[in-house]
Amino acid sequence: MFWLDWFFPIEMLVVGLSGGVATGKSTVSSVFRAHGVPIIDADLVARQVVVPGTSTYKSLRKEFGDEYFDDEHGGVLRRDKLGKLIFNNPEKRKVLNGITHPAIRWEMLKQFLTLLITGTKYIVFDTPLLFESGYDKWIGTTIVVWCDFEKEVDRMMKRDNISRADAESRIHAQMDIEEKKKRATIVLDNNGNIDELREKVKEVITKLDKSWKPYIFRVVFGLLLGVIPYYFFKYTRS
Repeated sequence: MFWLDWFFPIEMLVVGLSGGVATGKSTVSSVFRAHGVPIIDADLVARQVVVPGTSTYKSLRKEFGDEYFDDEHGGVLRRDKLGKLIFNNPEKRKVLNGITHPAIRWEMLKQFLTLLITGTKYIVFDTPLLFESGYDKWIGTTIVVWCDFEKEVDRMMKRDNISRADAESRIHAQMDIEEKKKRATIVLDNNGNIDELREKVKEVITKLDKSWKPYIFRVVFGLLLGVIPYYFFKYTRS
């Protein structure tokens, strides 16, 4: 993302979290949240920027038409219907991304800056498209949670009440989990039960809490906050 290219120390503060469609990413995120670690949830942000009344919502409605909005329930976006449209239509998907992605990035930036000011040690950036979108390039620590393909299919069928064919289709639409595992800094195996996964996440949190990198970021950021305003006022008054 262009607005992060110049912000080099960010990798010391942000931890990227990703995984497959139904591999346990939400569980991992919930454990971080329970330990007081702030989360920037890309899926949640994507929903927030398209609520009725926002500029992104208006642009989508103008582009795709009223049939993709439920006027009987406040005019909310029919995400499932729009999802089916763009799934096998690259051109429509490109149009959708062109409308929503700038708004999503801006909202995530605002959340990041807000958390930065509050003094949090590190932030977890939760997104299924961590690697596909290139976010991993500016994040120092990346976590991928995975499970075997059959387990993922079974979990997705039960969770979303869909057919095996639909589950497999959604899984294959994303980057292969093996490729994500290769790129990740930390890999969490979720082939066991939920309690085992939670314990693994707690171990990761313990390691992250011991890291000294966020403190370097704080020093750099503190110096910038002090030096930049000083020279700004110095030269604007001279």
